[in-house]
Amino acid sequence: MVKNLTIVGLALLLGACATTGYQPIPPVKVITETVEVEIYAPPLPKEIQMADVEWKVITNTPCKPATAKKNIGNGKWYYTTERFEYEPYTKEDGSTARRVKRDAEGNRIELKPLTDSEGNVIESCGNLQQKVAEIELMLDGDFVIFAITPEGYERMAANLQEIKRYINQQKEIIYYYREATAPKGVDGWLEENKERQDNQEEAVKVETKPVEMEPKEDNGFNLKKLFGNKDE
Repeated sequence: MVKNLTIVGLALLLGACATTGYQPIPPVKVITETVEVEIYAPPLPKEIQMADVEWKVITNTPCKPATAKKNIGNGKWYYTTERFEYEPYTKEDGSTARRVKRDAEGNRIELKPLTDSEGNVIESCGNLQQKVAEIELMLDGDFVIFAITPEGYERMAANLQEIKRYINQQKEIIYYYREATAPKGVDGWLEENKERQDNQEEAVKVETKPVEMEPKEDNGFNLKKLFGNKDE
C-alpha cells in the first residue's frame, strides 16, 4: 500500500512540472549607491601669538671725547659725547624740542671735553656705557647681556623663516583635505572651525570654573547646642 502511494505522488509531481514548465532563477541585480561619508575634522589650532622682543644694539666704537654726564635715575649715568651745547625751546604748535645754543654773535657754543683727576681727556667709546646704565636701571640689578654674532642672527632669522614655511605648507595640506571632505566648502568649514574653537573655549571655562560648595548643616555634637549660648 505504501509503495502504491509513493508511485502516485511521483506521478502527480512529474505531471505538475510538465504542465507548468521550468521556472529559471531570477537574475541578481547589483545596485551602486554613492554615500557621502562624514569625516570628523578637529578644529584648527589658534594662530601663533608671538610677544615683541626688544633688541639693543651695543657698540664699542668709535671713541669720542666725553663732554658731559647724563643722569638717568637711581644713581645710573653715562658720558655723552655731544660737541655743542643744546637748549630746549617751544615750537609754534606747542610741542617742545631742542636746538643748538648760540652766543650773542650767533656762533654755536662748543662744549669742552671732560678730564680726569690727572688732566687726561675722558673718552666714551660707542654706546656701551649708555646701554649698560639703561639696562641696569631697567632690571634694577647688575648688567646682564645675551650676545649673538651677526652670523648667528642670520641663522636665527633663517630658522624662523623655515618654521614659517613648514607651517604654511602643512596648513595648505590641511586646507586641501578639508575642502575635499567637507560638503560645506571652504567658507563653510571655516565657519564650522570657528564654532568648534568657541565651543572648546567654553568647555575649558566650564571645567576651570571654581565650584561653590554649599554650606553643610551641622548635625554633629556641639557644646553650644547642648548648654546653649551664653549671649542669648
